[in-house]
Amino acid sequence: MADTYDVIICGSGSGGGFLAGQIAQNASVLIIEAGPYPAGAVNPGVGSPARRTLSTQMNLGTYIPNSTASNRGAVSWSYPMYMDQSQPSTVTVQREARIVGGGSFINVGAWLRPRLVDWDGFHDETGVTDWTKPLFEPHFQRAERILSVHRDLRQYWNKSSLAYEQAAIKLGIPVFETASNRLNCIRCGHRLDAGMPCKYDSLMGTAMTQIPKAMASGAKLVSDASVQQVIVQNGTATGVIYRDSTGALVTANARKLVVISAGCYGSPLILRNSGVFDLNPNVGNYLRSHPGAPMDVLLPGDDWNQDRGYQWNMHHYVMDQYGDPMDACVHAGAGFMATTPWVAASFRIPLFGAPYKDAMRAWPSRAGAFIFTWKPAVYGRVVGTVDNPVISYPVIGKDGLLEPKTLNDLISGIKQVGKVYESLGAYAMFPNPNDPISVLAQQVSLFVSISGALHGQGTCRAGVKQSNSVVDTNCMSWDVKNLMVCDASVIPNHISANPNALIMAIASRAGDFVNSQILGVKSSPTAYDEMLAAQAALAAQAQQEAAADAAAAGVN
Repeated sequence: MADTYDVIICGSGSGGGFLAGQIAQNASVLIIEAGPYPAGAVNPGVGSPARRTLSTQMNLGTYIPNSTASNRGAVSWSYPMYMDQSQPSTVTVQREARIVGGGSFINVGAWLRPRLVDWDGFHDETGVTDWTKPLFEPHFQRAERILSVHRDLRQYWNKSSLAYEQAAIKLGIPVFETASNRLNCIRCGHRLDAGMPCKYDSLMGTAMTQIPKAMASGAKLVSDASVQQVIVQNGTATGVIYRDSTGALVTANARKLVVISAGCYGSPLILRNSGVFDLNPNVGNYLRSHPGAPMDVLLPGDDWNQDRGYQWNMHHYVMDQYGDPMDACVHAGAGFMATTPWVAASFRIPLFGAPYKDAMRAWPSRAGAFIFTWKPAVYGRVVGTVDNPVISYPVIGKDGLLEPKTLNDLISGIKQVGKVYESLGAYAMFPNPNDPISVLAQQVSLFVSISGALHGQGTCRAGVKQSNSVVDTNCMSWDVKNLMVCDASVIPNHISANPNALIMAIASRAGDFVNSQILGVKSSPTAYDEMLAAQAALAAQAQQEAAADAAAAGVN
């Protein structure tokens, strides 16, 4: 007989994992994750034996599908993405995390909130009026408390980051310190910039925070289990069918809610398997993503601290000739190389541990940056099934080059980063900003076609009407009762930031909705309640410190 739960959450990443931590104390919750669970008590700065083993034994095979008939590797999904209209049969492999914690387990840890223009873009795209910066503020603050988000002390920045910051400021480029969701980081330099887990539990994703919280409240986690479809009866989601680690199909029932949190690519595929696409053709449409490219340079001297590993301590927007920000962002001071592991593998760069640190030490004059383009002028689409997915993201035109806006944003970024590094005496740069535009265009277009586009968003987007969206502003399906989608796929329009922060804020907001409207729990504190309490605590602390200072002054 199938087990029954109040809520079933399909996916444990930034969306589903965070949501689980917010509602598990009020309901029986089943969390289904397609990837493995390297267990052990969370110990930031130390790690668990299982997670240390996973981190130190990962290799290229981790990112390759298990067979030519599968899109799944040991800890990743490998989605076929068609990006190049000049070579329509060429496939780029788009890899996404497949592990408890999802993308939050392996991302770079850069915590960026959306810009004001992004909130306006949500309304312009799908009409949402309650997705605003002020209304989301309590949810960002909640997530930032849970994930220990902070800006690193400057004494821990590598020297190339500090030098880049000052050089950029001298050139009139506004620079921002980048917050990070790390706790007790020992700055070991163990891992590449992104795509690798933290060996020592310092990266505060959902596997380190909300999943343990949910399990402590009684939630059940089933790992290595791939959801095949949502069970829909009389227009209502009543459960799911998933394939467990043995390959057997298992049914689980949900009394109140089924949540799909399988990411921008996985969630629309599950909905397509479940027949929701037949009810709403917006499922899988409106894919937005962030193409980007690394820039590596050689600087004079050999003491730039690059063996500390990734150092995304600061960022800036690419500025146009009028001093206004473009739709491109530079994360500077990045480690060696400033790219993702599946691309680095092509250059035979070690990914972790002693070989990685040795490679950085062998190139002590090397520094780098990564440039993201935030708002390409194209939409993509996710079609197919869970077992046979197909992604179309035609960002490269029939001429073999990136679409004009993305190409201009990216080349402008390369040229601006080049000016900063030139002011620091860089004697080699790749890509070389001084090359002809035609050469740069070919280089960056080729890189994007090989590496894919990160931060997928929008394939089950939220809106105010069914005609242009998949879910309403509370992330509930327009077409199937008791069905929610909670991950990057619900973002109404592409944002000017790494999406991890917004996804968790969305999940926080969804958690308050589920607790009050689905589970009927009125006593559970909302994010707004928590924000007011935190402000009151800070005010009380300030009063106590002021009174202590006054008392000390009176004694003296």
